[in-house]
Amino acid sequence: MSSILNDWEKFCDELKASGKLITEYSDNEVHQLEGFRYLLRLLRLSTEMYFEHSSVNHPSFYCLSHETGKIGADNPDNHYLNANINSAMNYRIYGDLGDVAYLSFGLKENRYSIDGTMISHDEIELDNMVTDENNSFELILSKKNNNYKNFLKLADTSNMLIVRQTYKDKTTDKRANINIELLEPSDQSELISRQQFNQYLNASMGFVKGTVETFNRWVTIFMKDHMNALPLGDQSYFQAAGGDPEIQYHHGYYSFAEDECLVIRTKVPKCSYWNFQLENHWMESLDYRHHKIHLNNFSAELEKEELVIHVTHSPKDLKNNLITCGHSSGAMLLRWVGAKESITPETKLIKLDELNDEN
Repeated sequence: MSSILNDWEKFCDELKASGKLITEYSDNEVHQLEGFRYLLRLLRLSTEMYFEHSSVNHPSFYCLSHETGKIGADNPDNHYLNANINSAMNYRIYGDLGDVAYLSFGLKENRYSIDGTMISHDEIELDNMVTDENNSFELILSKKNNNYKNFLKLADTSNMLIVRQTYKDKTTDKRANINIELLEPSDQSELISRQQFNQYLNASMGFVKGTVETFNRWVTIFMKDHMNALPLGDQSYFQAAGGDPEIQYHHGYYSFAEDECLVIRTKVPKCSYWNFQLENHWMESLDYRHHKIHLNNFSAELEKEELVIHVTHSPKDLKNNLITCGHSSGAMLLRWVGAKESITPETKLIKLDELNDEN
């Protein structure tokens, strides 16, 4: 019994030591306070993932990013679903689409607890799927395609399915109903073993550390090379952490004075969906439950096919005004989904008292 306690104490010691991942990356008090909250959120997400949703015989969906648990520039318009899978088994995903505007399924090798990466194996999006007259669908995950209408091929190391559901307005749109089951179901009951307990503790802590380290590296790059700017960046770098290959990611970092406005101006490429969002230093989206921190192609106002966004620290009477919710600095992201061309926005810092109709 004492060895189980040793496993637990080792986990607690590693959690204590992980605080240095926060204090060594920023000496800003707000950043540090939110950073320790970030650690607690990640711990909650990781223990749910490993302890509650790792059954091989009873697959289930969980949400690895949501309103109060956020990872790597989570999209406020998205409802994310994740499922832990075993590549030796076959799965059926089924349900109805609701009011979803964009839907994708991605098979991944989740290595966040090992080296902070997530390798993509196979992807399919709604435009390439067959649905019936009732807006229902079925998707099969297997190593062999037996002429299935919708199919994703499992690789030997596939261990996670990620579902991205994007909505015009997540607060009012009807959410898709998506389920997962084994093609060869099992009624076998499972008791947690000593080996699993130790494995889940180690994986949970590894996930926390791997996630923080990955996005700390990103933010370091953004602060150095993407300050108050939204360049395209190396897309393979972003996809290595689990990004959707259909999305162009324009990451940046904002930092400006209280009397300034960050003006973002861009043409909008032909695409199925786009959005822009503000984040804190740890790449968590800001509190979209209570504040206007993001826009998409359904909520923004365009002028002559041009998008102009005004980012300020407090609400102003400006078109497409987003606020930083008291953050003097943080990350930001523009997504073009399904765009065939690449358009990089122009950004400019302007004093609030110098703003006019031209900017």
